[in-house]
Amino acid sequence: MKKNGILTFCFAFIPGAGEMYQGYMKRGLSLVMICAAAIALGSLFYPLVGFAFAVCCVVWMYSFFDTFNLRSQLLAGAAPEDDYLFHLGHDVSLERLLKTRHKLFGWVLVAVGLYTLYDELIMGFLRELYWNSENNWIIRVIYNIMDEVPTVLICLALIALGAWLVRGPQQKKQDPAGDPFEPFEQLPGQLDAFSGYSEKEDENHDGDAQ
Repeated sequence: MKKNGILTFCFAFIPGAGEMYQGYMKRGLSLVMICAAAIALGSLFYPLVGFAFAVCCVVWMYSFFDTFNLRSQLLAGAAPEDDYLFHLGHDVSLERLLKTRHKLFGWVLVAVGLYTLYDELIMGFLRELYWNSENNWIIRVIYNIMDEVPTVLICLALIALGAWLVRGPQQKKQDPAGDPFEPFEQLPGQLDAFSGYSEKEDENHDGDAQ
């Protein structure tokens, strides 16, 4: 069914809405979830506000042009199949994703919980001291240092992640020559198997002779 061009243009300004309007629910939902995750990340972690804004801008531009690309493909009769982004729609269910990536989700929840505890408890207490102490420079220095702790931790995490990506996954080095004593270690088992095979052959010959 051909969709209205004016409504398509209006929905294209909302990430994911243009895709959903044209029947691509999974594709549109993926874009909506990416924007929602970026906004939630920026609201929880103040140093990542700029990063979240950049992600939303990229997603918005992609969604805007993807809407008209899908419209042209639908009119040409060559529209692709609806699917989630990052191939999460075929054989990767939520249950399987949690089983394979449960540690990652667990660390994310731990990080969010620790940051919430830090911001509400520690920084909340320091804010009260900061605003009530007019001339106490020690409290002001402590507050300024603690206020920069999340930024420092995020920078260190990004540096560690970048170094890990540059280095790549480490594979165990294997000796191309192999273990020189391995054939001798397997020799008793091979002799046992050969003796059992010989005994069966002797029994078969005896049976044939009788």
